Amino acid sequence: MGATAKKIPDRDDALGAMTGARYIESLKDGREAYIDGEKVADVTTHPAFKDMIHEMARVYDLQNTDKYRDDMTFVDSESGTRTSVSWMLPKSADELKMKRRNSELWNTHTWGQLGRSHDILAPYIIGMMHRKDDFSAVKNPHCDFGENLENYYKYCMRNDLFLTHALGDPQVDRSETVQNEQRDSGEDLEVALHVVEETKDGVIVSGGKQLSTAATHANECYVSLSATFARRSDPNCVLAFSIPQGAPGLKALAREPVSRWIGTWGHPFRMLDEQDCMLFFDNVLVPWDRLFMLYDATPMVKILGAAGGSVNFNFLGWANLCRAYVRMRLMTAVATMVAESIGVTQYREVAAKLGEMVTYCQVWEHAMEGMEHEAGPSPSGQWALGPGRGLHIWFAQVSGRMTELLRQICGSGIIMQPSENDLANPEIRKYLDKYMRGKDVDVEYKSRLFRVAHDLAASSYGLRQDIYEYWHGGDPNRNRINLFRSYDQSDMIDQIKELISKPLPHGDAIE
Repeated sequence: MGATAKKIPDRDDALGAMTGARYIESLKDGREAYIDGEKVADVTTHPAFKDMIHEMARVYDLQNTDKYRDDMTFVDSESGTRTSVSWMLPKSADELKMKRRNSELWNTHTWGQLGRSHDILAPYIIGMMHRKDDFSAVKNPHCDFGENLENYYKYCMRNDLFLTHALGDPQVDRSETVQNEQRDSGEDLEVALHVVEETKDGVIVSGGKQLSTAATHANECYVSLSATFARRSDPNCVLAFSIPQGAPGLKALAREPVSRWIGTWGHPFRMLDEQDCMLFFDNVLVPWDRLFMLYDATPMVKILGAAGGSVNFNFLGWANLCRAYVRMRLMTAVATMVAESIGVTQYREVAAKLGEMVTYCQVWEHAMEGMEHEAGPSPSGQWALGPGRGLHIWFAQVSGRMTELLRQICGSGIIMQPSENDLANPEIRKYLDKYMRGKDVDVEYKSRLFRVAHDLAASSYGLRQDIYEYWHGGDPNRNRINLFRSYDQSDMIDQIKELISKPLPHGDAIE
């Protein structure tokens, strides 16, 4: 049952900072990926995946150039390996600033569009390292979970691996699911990822996981529980591990690609279509040294704050903060340029909409500065940003609003622009020049600008991004509830209780 899965290699096998060529080659690992009924022979050459893979490779190559090497890589003091700053465990305010610069570069070069860039999941694993001792506290005769976590971190760091994750249960029947609790029925165990049996080599797992963005082009997948599913009544459903995407028995089903149409209508972000996948585990062997949690969710509950605690899980590290900031600035700049191109910036309602978008950008910028100002060392010695759970919830709301504002500012022009072939056709070009130009700009400039706006706010790509941003951090309502439960209001509540402990001041009687 199940071929032997890959164990964590010896530390001497470190390859250092990823390069574009090595990244592309690493994906030729026999992984099982399916799209539109087809089993993909090679994800690096398939038209649905190759553009995204080559964009990742391009940024990997950038981090190895003279221009960016010192900003995007560092030398691990223990192994002497030069690798990505994304994997740095920051031990000072200066190193935290290095991580910010690295995240700014990753997101600037990918337009803030990748929720699962290389720089996103590294902070996830680093965040867990804050709680390494909590994982070790859950005893198992086969391994030390905290030690596994540290060894896995070092393996990823020294080889600069690209990770994705899968946390949620398949969306089959959630009628029995209540806030932060999963009552596992017999049917749940048919679909939820669970332990089938233990062996001398590890545990055999079966079940499904959603939604694993970038699974087709990630090296490995970190599998665990979300805050919604952190409390399980069946311990067989409680586990966390990481597994290569090419592990025997692991299958990925990719969704329909976005921004891919016939003709020459511009889709500038089509190369940033980070595939979303369902993962199916068919008796997959997870070696003991790749397990971080088994049968006992205590460490994960503490990390996720699902118990209403005040733990700040570093999900909102610089990677996500910088990504959101670049995305917000991009949408604001496109909206501004569109308004200028059709001469409506002086319209009161348009200027107000643009001002609203600028407001969101400035609030986010100030919040980032505040989180950096409140940064400090954790008990484990890592430097971490200040609390940011509320900010992440706010972005889930604001992102959709900015998309709506961009559509409103564009008006009907967002859906009616000529293609490149239209622009090149002399029979109709004179009409385009007359009827489809803008204010002091020609039709080429205007049509291409509006196509950028279309890709961000009206195309299938833009709709996917909008949905993704809303659910990126999980269920916003659940996050609000957890934030409410962890928010300390005791000082103000005590002040109010003192106020109402005696008759309230009242006005003089009217004579």
